[in-house]
Amino acid sequence: MTTRLKRLVQQLDDSSGPSYDARAELIGIGSEAVPALVDGLPSLGGFGQLTAIEVFEEVGDPRCGPALICLLGSDHPTVREWAAMALASLETDGATEPLRRAHRACLERATPYGVSGPGLDWEPDWTAPSEHLVEESRAWSLLEASEAPVGDDVFVAPTWIDRTDLHPER
Repeated sequence: MTTRLKRLVQQLDDSSGPSYDARAELIGIGSEAVPALVDGLPSLGGFGQLTAIEVFEEVGDPRCGPALICLLGSDHPTVREWAAMALASLETDGATEPLRRAHRACLERATPYGVSGPGLDWEPDWTAPSEHLVEESRAWSLLEASEAPVGDDVFVAPTWIDRTDLHPER
């Protein structure tokens, strides 16, 4: 792992701001960053792992599949949830059985996927870059949807700005 990539991966854990720049840079590097990201993943805390999952999803490289499967066993419920969603969105080969096991383990712990997010009065940080606002709003809506009561006659269908809105030039 090059020193530059290692530094960027470690910055993913810094929730005070550098993680956003590191995330954008790793996404820009693309598939070349995946091995360094996979290698550095165990040293990251929950915030860094969530940010790494975002990078994995944006890059879309199938080599991140095994790392995402490992994150299904995380102690952090949000990391488990995001890893499961990333595996589904990336259509990772061989993920079906690990996802079933992770879901059963969550049910046995009585901690299903989903954690309490901010209340309905949540207000985004309007001074943040637009890419950050979109990601935070997307994450918040998923957290809220995961807490919604459901039944045979009730369902939740969250909608949000599409990822292509982050980069209109593409």
